[in-house]
Amino acid sequence: MTASAIAILLIFLTFLWSLIQRPRHRKPPGPWALPVIGNLHMLGNLPHRSLRDLAKKYGPIMSMRLCTKTTIVVSSPEAAELFLKSHDSIFASRPKVQSTDYLFYCTKDMAFSEYGPYWWHMRKLCTLQLLYPSKIETFAPLRREEVGLLVESLKKAVAEGQVVDLSEEVGELIEDITYRMVLGSKNDDTFDVKGIIEEMMLLLGAVNIGDYLPFLSPFDFQGLTKRMKRLSKTIDQLLEKIIGEHQEVSKSGQAHQGHHHKDFVDVMLSLMHQPLNPNDEQVYMIDRTNVKAILLDMISGAFDTSATAIVWTLAELLRHPRVMKHLQQEL
Repeated sequence: MTASAIAILLIFLTFLWSLIQRPRHRKPPGPWALPVIGNLHMLGNLPHRSLRDLAKKYGPIMSMRLCTKTTIVVSSPEAAELFLKSHDSIFASRPKVQSTDYLFYCTKDMAFSEYGPYWWHMRKLCTLQLLYPSKIETFAPLRREEVGLLVESLKKAVAEGQVVDLSEEVGELIEDITYRMVLGSKNDDTFDVKGIIEEMMLLLGAVNIGDYLPFLSPFDFQGLTKRMKRLSKTIDQLLEKIIGEHQEVSKSGQAHQGHHHKDFVDVMLSLMHQPLNPNDEQVYMIDRTNVKAILLDMISGAFDTSATAIVWTLAELLRHPRVMKHLQQEL
C-alpha cells in the first residue's frame, strides 16, 4: 500500500471515528468544527488567550471539538462556580490521557485518579495521615529556618547591590522545604528533581495527538510517548531510591540526621499492606505503587503549584504598592 493510500485511509478512519463519537444531545454554542481535527487549529501557541477571544464571541460556556473529543470551555467566574462548586461531583474526574497513565502509575495517585471510592479513600488517608493540622505544625520550625535563610540571603544581596531573581530564590526555598518535609533530608543532587518535575509538567500540558485520535497513539508521531516512558523510568528510580533509603534507616533503628519526627515517606511506608478502607480489607490495599504515586503528587504539587502561587503573589504586590503597604502594616 502506497503512502498516499495509507494517508487517505487514516483520514477516512478519523472521520468515521468522529462521527461515531459525536454526541447526540444539545451542546452550548461554539465555533464550527472542521472534519477530522475539529477546532484544534484554533488553539494556537497560547491556548488560554485563544479561548478567551472565542469566549467573547460565543459566551462564558462554549463547546468545542478537539478531534474526537467534545470539550466544554468555561470562561466566567459565575459559570466556573456552577461547574466547580454547585455541580462539582459531576465534573470531578479528569479526562484519561497518556501522560497521567505513564507518569502517575496508571493514575494510582490522588490528583489524577477517577472520582469514586478509590479517590475518596485516598483523599481521606492523605487528610488524616499526612496533611492534618498538628502534623503540618510539627514542620513549622523547619519552615521558619528555611525562610530565615532566604531572608538573610536577600538582605546580603541588597547590601551588595545585587540583582535577585525572586522566581529562582522562591523555587529553591520550596524545593528545600519539600525535601525536608516529604523526604526527611536535603537534596543530595543524585537526581535533578527540579528538572524532572519541569519535564513532567511540560508533558502533562503538551497537546498529544494520541489523546484526541486514540488509534494514532501507537505511531507516536510527536515523540511524546517515548519521552513519557523515559521520564517515568527516571521517576520510578528516584522514588525507589527514596523509599529504599527510608527502609534501610527504619531497619537500622536510626533517626534521620537532624530530623526527630516522621516525614511523609515514613508515614506512607507505615501504611503499606494496609487497606485504604479499614471496614473492607479486601479492596484497595496500599502497596508500593500507591506509595510512590502519592509521593509524586506531594513532590510535584509542592514544586509547581506552591512556587508559582508565591511568585505571582509577589509580582502582584510589586505592581500594587498600596496593597503591599497595607500588607506590611498588617504584618
